[in-house]
Amino acid sequence: MLFITYYELNPDFDPAELTEVAMNIIKKGMLNPEGTKDLGNYLSPDYWGIAIAEIDNEEAAIISANTWRLAKPGIFKVLKSAVAKKMEEILPIIVSLKKKFKG
Repeated sequence: MLFITYYELNPDFDPAELTEVAMNIIKKGMLNPEGTKDLGNYLSPDYWGIAIAEIDNEEAAIISANTWRLAKPGIFKVLKSAVAKKMEEILPIIVSLKKKFKG
């Protein structure tokens, strides 16, 4: 399953502190939990970002979505994670669903 995560980091955290959290997660072997393949993690200059991952199962999704939040409470102002598909794959599903409600 493809998962996308949108996040806004807390701008009050010192970048050095964020680096410490990242190093701790890496040291514990939790950066990419089993069942997770990181496809990209992009951070903007003003502390919001998007992560994209292939995730094999629900447990891996839960671990992936919560690792950073639990490693450093308050690290995120916003965190949203969900299963995703390419737009050209999801639109026909939504159109078909809409037709069922039109009658």
